Amino acid sequence: MTAGQRSELMVGRVLIGGIGYRWFGDGSFGVLASDELARLDWPTGVDVEDLGYGALHVVLDLADADPPYERVILIAVTERGREPGRLYRRRCEVATPDTEEVQARMYEAGAGVIDVDHLLVIGRHFGVLPDDVVAIELEPHPGTTGDELSVEVQALLPEAIDLVRQEALAKTDAPSA
Repeated sequence: MTAGQRSELMVGRVLIGGIGYRWFGDGSFGVLASDELARLDWPTGVDVEDLGYGALHVVLDLADADPPYERVILIAVTERGREPGRLYRRRCEVATPDTEEVQARMYEAGAGVIDVDHLLVIGRHFGVLPDDVVAIELEPHPGTTGDELSVEVQALLPEAIDLVRQEALAKTDAPSA
């Protein structure tokens, strides 16, 4: 399916969310990818959002989602010690975090730190995330800052768009309502 074509696939209720800071070089990758994804046509039930406004507020919005999302696909820049400059698909854990980790993450999120793991920990704690959460993560090169994406990361945007689109339109084993 290309941009401009409307899909009538039944994919359930899906949230695609870009996480990161605007105007932060390669750290903007998640929100810039969500901007590009928002320009595409999606089936009913698929929402694309800029989630770069902090985990605490995102969790409140997810709690208000009616009906709740069945799948969440997050796009973010995350340092995990992998090969830099590559995209990674990661199925996010379902385990409920311990109280101390939740408190530490909430403290940082309240202070304005935007981080995919903050959203995952806080969202799991409050039970607003579905079991089916996938992250498409960019492992950054150290020290990449500035107002725009680096040329190398800009070149990864089409691949990220394709990965997210495949994830969002994949049929799940979850029963549909």
